[in-house]
Amino acid sequence: MNIAIVYTRFSPRRNADTSESCETQLAYCEQYAHQHEMTVGGTFEDKAISGSEEDRPGLWHAIDALSSGSVLLVYKLDRLARNVYLSECIRRAVEKAGARIEAVEGDVVGDGPEQVMIRQVLAAFSEYERKIIAARTKYAMRHHQKNGRRMSRYPPYGLQLDPADKARMIRCEREQQAIAAIEEQSLADPPRTVHEIVLYLREKLPDLARGKAGWRQRDVTRIMEKL
Repeated sequence: MNIAIVYTRFSPRRNADTSESCETQLAYCEQYAHQHEMTVGGTFEDKAISGSEEDRPGLWHAIDALSSGSVLLVYKLDRLARNVYLSECIRRAVEKAGARIEAVEGDVVGDGPEQVMIRQVLAAFSEYERKIIAARTKYAMRHHQKNGRRMSRYPPYGLQLDPADKARMIRCEREQQAIAAIEEQSLADPPRTVHEIVLYLREKLPDLARGKAGWRQRDVTRIMEKL
């Protein structure tokens, strides 16, 4: 009877502390193992960690637990990685242990050229899907912020918490002065570089910077991205 090492993962989300995603994946994996006459020799998880992240203790502990002839069992292949390069590194690490990867859903069996190509295409699609989800989430957050909805602990530069409703944001007229100056400098002829704008703000509007570090290039870049 094969030994199955089960690995589960879900990406960062608002309800990460209460999410049962890993438990659900584990239940499917245990059912799969029973149906295929496998003994679950260990379970490992990474909660609220992206599939593109290399630093995943649960994943690497799971791979360390593999032995010759064992199986790294996941619910879907994208639970292992949403990045083509990382996916291939994980597969090689598993093969080095003398083990193999199986998925409850969407697995591709075999190591021929066609199977390898299909797995790499699936990994590439997962990576693309992750980027699309990130872009869509970023757009949604900006849309909500423009409508005054609070989306993070600290309001974006140029906004402040509404004293009458802490769940909403209103314009911060003081910081809007700096935003206007940044926009004016970026539209100058010739346009000012980010570095030049930072120097301008440090000289002309030092008191409008957030934090003790004063105006920084990354702060100005973020503001300019939203203009």
